[in-house]
Amino acid sequence: MNLQPVLNSLIQIGTQILDFIPHLINGLIILIVGYLISALIRWLLRFIFRRVRLDQLMDRVGVTNAMGGLGIHASISEILAQIVFFFLLLSFATSAFSLMGLTTVSNLLQSILQFIPKAISAAILVILGSMLARFLGDTITAVADNVNITYGKALGKIIEYAIVAFIIVLAVSTLGIDTTILTTSFTIIVAAAGLAIALTFAFGSRDSARNVIAGHYVRQNFRPGQRITLGGYSGTVRSTAGAYTVLDMNNVNGENSTISLPNTMLIENVVMGQEGNVSAQPASEMTQTENTESLEGQEGPENE
Repeated sequence: MNLQPVLNSLIQIGTQILDFIPHLINGLIILIVGYLISALIRWLLRFIFRRVRLDQLMDRVGVTNAMGGLGIHASISEILAQIVFFFLLLSFATSAFSLMGLTTVSNLLQSILQFIPKAISAAILVILGSMLARFLGDTITAVADNVNITYGKALGKIIEYAIVAFIIVLAVSTLGIDTTILTTSFTIIVAAAGLAIALTFAFGSRDSARNVIAGHYVRQNFRPGQRITLGGYSGTVRSTAGAYTVLDMNNVNGENSTISLPNTMLIENVVMGQEGNVSAQPASEMTQTENTESLEGQEGPENE
């Protein structure tokens, strides 16, 4: 039995192992030194960030609130320090595995290193976009409150979420992912929502829309606590919200009750009276009253 091939194979394996050991030791040395250097730089960055009060600065700018809205509760200084630490560690690990001859692992780590800048760019884009979306949403809410629009907060949230969704699509495209289908779907959803709202106001809610718009003018002419009389209704204005104005009034039994009147009733009637005691009557009744007064004024001189 010839054992020479077996011995040659064993010798070859042993030679490869002996050749690999120096590369392994050198790679481990690079990993250990790289870890120590990365940890030292992370400590220096934490120290510098504490000295310059980076977290307080980011809090004033609004970055902390934007990150909290995305579910990220770590401090910005800690996040930056950890990113630099892992980036350096991956760089040393790539060199170490390449020196060991582990080409597949080295290529994988190299791909991760090339992906990190794109991920950082996408994260920055999402954070800044969230800040912009929240600012615009709060601005729209404040403007709506100033003009007495009841649903201003909901409108501001809708605008904010729409901008965030658009920013996320941009961030995904920054990562090198094809977002054609996602962009098309988002455009279709926004267009469908806008069309649905337009059709709702155009056909299904014309009366409600008229009352909501009329509410703006009712608030300018009537204030809470003001007593008004409208046809057979007489009471004190409690509030004007949405499509109706609520009056506090006494029923036939003398009990306190409330009644909700459509806002269009208040602007389609002629309002007469003094400050604090306003009386409203339909325009047709006012016309008849004016005609009667005019006839009486003309008959008076003739009788004399």
